[in-house]
Amino acid sequence: MSAQLAEIVSLNVPEPTSRGTILHVEDDDSLRRSTSLLLRLAGFETREAASGEQAVSQIDHLRGRLDVLIVDYHLGRGLTGTEVAEEFARLLGHAVPTVILTGDPANAEMPWLSDAPVWVARKPLAPETLLAALPALVDFRRAVAAAAPRLSGQATSCTAAAR
Repeated sequence: MSAQLAEIVSLNVPEPTSRGTILHVEDDDSLRRSTSLLLRLAGFETREAASGEQAVSQIDHLRGRLDVLIVDYHLGRGLTGTEVAEEFARLLGHAVPTVILTGDPANAEMPWLSDAPVWVARKPLAPETLLAALPALVDFRRAVAAAAPRLSGQATSCTAAAR
């Protein structure tokens, strides 16, 4: 029976290479799971967290790997999405591109992140809109990371020359 089914159902399995690493923080279980599934099917390595505190507990696993943070602004009790983004920047030593999802963008506080884009988007966000935006955010984070060693070397040279 399974051989017959295989002839009927064509499966397009994506290549195992990752298009980027994304952490999705959302307190609504069904929304978090469906968005994470969408991201995985699109080729992104995806981590999930149901709260800001749960997200922060993953910092060691994500250090040097996190490309984009997608976070709901209202996460129930505990940290807001803005606070999660700011805490990640503090703990990583640099900000990552952040997408803040909210049903009330006029009242969402913007995180104070230097050197990384922040996009506040109204819920519900069309899946194709999110998928269209992510490659540029991943590319941005990777370009900044690649330039960081060169830039820190220039800063050291400038500091030494100033003495």
